[in-house]
Amino acid sequence: MAIPFTQYLRPDGRRVSVTVDRSPEVEAKARVVIDAGLRFECEVLSDRRTVSLTVADPVAEKDVAIEVVPNGPEVPEAVDRLVESAYRLVTMRAKAEEG
Repeated sequence: MAIPFTQYLRPDGRRVSVTVDRSPEVEAKARVVIDAGLRFECEVLSDRRTVSLTVADPVAEKDVAIEVVPNGPEVPEAVDRLVESAYRLVTMRAKAEEG
């Protein structure tokens, strides 16, 4: 499973679906995040050299994780960090609901 992102394109914010291939372990954590109702989003910022990667909570209408990195070879590792951050949030929420 590749990780699905909604990419917002400049200048009008038009949405397109893109995917990012990561390791099976990262992709499995991303699936947990998606199954919790969160979504992955990305956009190239106005300087055209920086990428914003976020995990959005549509219910709370806010981002719950974010990575901002130069567009290039740092993006895949930033995706891994983004997924890990969101995964920790989802698992903490699940534990809080249990206890």
